[in-house]
Amino acid sequence: MTEIGLFVVLFVALFVGWAMGRKSPAKKNKQTKKSIPTDYFRGLNHLLNDQHSEAIDAFVDSLEVNSDTFDIHLTLGNLFRKKGEIQKAINIHQNLLARPEISQREMRMVQLELASDFMSAGLLDRAGRLLLNMASTSRKSEFQPKILTLLVDLYEFEQSWDKAIQIGSELIKETPTKKEIKRLAHFHCEMAQELQKKEQWKPAFQHYKLALDVDASCVRASIGAADVLNSQRRYRDAIKELKHAADQDPEFISVIIPKLKECYQKVWGSSGYIKFLQEHNHKKPSTTLIMALVQHYMETDKDYAEMFLVEQLRLHPTIKGFKELISLQLADSQGYNQQHLVVLFELIDQLVQAKHKFQCRQCGFSGHQLHWQCPSCKNWGVVKPIHGLEGE
Repeated sequence: MTEIGLFVVLFVALFVGWAMGRKSPAKKNKQTKKSIPTDYFRGLNHLLNDQHSEAIDAFVDSLEVNSDTFDIHLTLGNLFRKKGEIQKAINIHQNLLARPEISQREMRMVQLELASDFMSAGLLDRAGRLLLNMASTSRKSEFQPKILTLLVDLYEFEQSWDKAIQIGSELIKETPTKKEIKRLAHFHCEMAQELQKKEQWKPAFQHYKLALDVDASCVRASIGAADVLNSQRRYRDAIKELKHAADQDPEFISVIIPKLKECYQKVWGSSGYIKFLQEHNHKKPSTTLIMALVQHYMETDKDYAEMFLVEQLRLHPTIKGFKELISLQLADSQGYNQQHLVVLFELIDQLVQAKHKFQCRQCGFSGHQLHWQCPSCKNWGVVKPIHGLEGE
């Protein structure tokens, strides 16, 4: 439906609501003789001239507040907020709150919308005070989950991770949804990262473990815990955490491999590391695993390394793998063949550099860096390494 169509439907619905509000229950079978307010016709004229905001303003003026029109006013306020006209939304919702005839339940509904208005306008202190007051006076009510959700949104925006964790913990007791559980786990990880920067290793590690208590599938927490253990030179424990992260989500193997290699080199050498690569490449091949194995085989048998790479590319073709194959062949080439391979290698290298490495599985946002919270849709834990021909 077009935008003009939506406004026509809205206008008709609003007029019906106004008409219902004007009718007396005792006379609802009689034909009303009251004239339609001039604001209605003024609004209709604005609508026909594609002046949608002016049309809504005019109709709001003509629509008195009562039990029949309450939902319409609430919807209008939401519409203004979504259109970015925050002050108009605030005015409508504050006008509703000023009406003595609205019920306690309706008052809570308006307060929630007003808190959303304040947050959209950047008035975070006002939104916080309103929501905290509602949270303390509306316990065990139907509105408590929504109140807590808005508070968590607020503290997340402010990056007040300690408060976000506190309210988020209350929220998952009310509504233990997968989204909120995942979000709370990442709040613990954010807190842990702040502590890591201050080299407060013990509390940082505790927050990573709390994240895993909340969400056992949080691969970020396992990787973060391994980083803390690595900083403390507890390499064997770090290896265990990284292996656990690979089991949690094999798609993050390209992030895990460099960290795992570093830890293995400091304690056990390469045997355990190579075994890990072979096992995981058998389960779920990726370019990072294949190239790590090729580098190892190159140390002992170059011909086998190249044969292995060609075989893997047949089974799991990727641009990165093709680039590695050209690199191997360059070393044995000369003359015109070498020149041609150099040109081809440079072209493939430019293509690889231009391709994004990570993509949000929720909205499709892609980039060169791993973001634990998608910069576009703001969901947590949905950005992962890209797989397939152009990725892993």
